[in-house]
Amino acid sequence: MNMPKYDSIFNAEEYTDEPLNEAEGLASIVLIAALADNPQDLVAPDLFLDILADFDLYAEYSDEDLLSMVDSLTAIAADKGLGALFNAADEAIPDDLVPDAYAAAMLAKMNMDTGEIPANALVFLKELQSVLDIDDEEAAEVTAEVQKAFEQVEG
Repeated sequence: MNMPKYDSIFNAEEYTDEPLNEAEGLASIVLIAALADNPQDLVAPDLFLDILADFDLYAEYSDEDLLSMVDSLTAIAADKGLGALFNAADEAIPDDLVPDAYAAAMLAKMNMDTGEIPANALVFLKELQSVLDIDDEEAAEVTAEVQKAFEQVEG
């Protein structure tokens, strides 16, 4: 049996030294989605600001606060690995925010010029859907909401 492509992230046994709060957990999912295929990549801070600004959870956060959070999470990922960061994020995100986490990951994987999700990103999203216990119907609803939101922004 072949291991899922993202097994080192979603089935890691490592944990971060400190627990994350909800906001850090959701932001971690964005970071993991952005880095999952290319951990050496530098992620554009604007990407995080654009994605996180769409969620009510971050309404009280300034851009500086969000950038500081992303810097901190990036340092954790570099030190402990994406798997440890995912484990901490998974524990930090309450059930009612799981669809938001999935939507945020989808936005991180989306081609922001076209609104399309590249085929290689679908593998990551399917594995994330599985580990977050999101059924296919809910995943389809989240996907439709993300596409609709993108079209409204672009329209």
